[in-house]
Amino acid sequence: MLTLSKENRRQLNENGYTVIPDAVPLSLCDDAIDLITQFLDIDLGEPESWYKKDLGYNGLVPVHQHQSLWNIRQHPNIHTLFSQFLGTEKLWVRMDRLSFKPPSLDPEADQQKSHIHLDFPAEKLTSLRLQGILYLTDTKKDQGAFCCVPSLFKKDEVLKHRESLWFSEEELSQYPIEPIEGAAGSLIIWDSGLPHSGMLNVSDRPRLAVYISMFPAGVEETAEERIGLWQEKRAPEKWRGLRYQQDPEPGEPARLTELGKKLLGLEEYT
Repeated sequence: MLTLSKENRRQLNENGYTVIPDAVPLSLCDDAIDLITQFLDIDLGEPESWYKKDLGYNGLVPVHQHQSLWNIRQHPNIHTLFSQFLGTEKLWVRMDRLSFKPPSLDPEADQQKSHIHLDFPAEKLTSLRLQGILYLTDTKKDQGAFCCVPSLFKKDEVLKHRESLWFSEEELSQYPIEPIEGAAGSLIIWDSGLPHSGMLNVSDRPRLAVYISMFPAGVEETAEERIGLWQEKRAPEKWRGLRYQQDPEPGEPARLTELGKKLLGLEEYT
């Protein structure tokens, strides 16, 4: 079972993010890759197939309740890592989605905006809130990798009480954007107070990833709401309405381990 190092803790505290390699077995990554290719009807060996569906800048794949996603969520390593950062084992997992980000076909790609943003107003982050992304394949810096602005982390005069959660290119001119590469199975965990985005993919390979994060049980949602989403195979309401989304998703509810039942809210922690 994975254990956070002092360096992991230092990186998160000082830079706002850290990378943990080998967070899950590659077999779980492969299952999630299969989900992406089947949902999008693509072949990773045929680049012309990668563009069948327009998934937007971040390549969001709107699947939330598939068994392969729950197998990643309920892997003990993921729970252990988030619990060590958050200081409690009593966590629920967010029912997030996947990402497929092929190389950009835009000839003006180098002129596009960086899309650096915060997901939440910094002044409302009164306690540690974490987000995460799991690379399903080896991901290089130019491959649409997660990117962030560590030099802006904890810079309250810039981050708090903003009119917009999005940062202009002018604002970022003095703050370098850092793309974060990682091997397949690497988990990037970041503080929600860290400005971040995904780089434009200017490589010759797509980026495949799963968004995954946890939070103290009972803080953001009720158990009843969460159990209903799992049983009915639906996305959280805030993530509904995307193109190509199936609502509800086909098939039976995902099978849960004992840990998975607790991460959902179906069973209580003791």
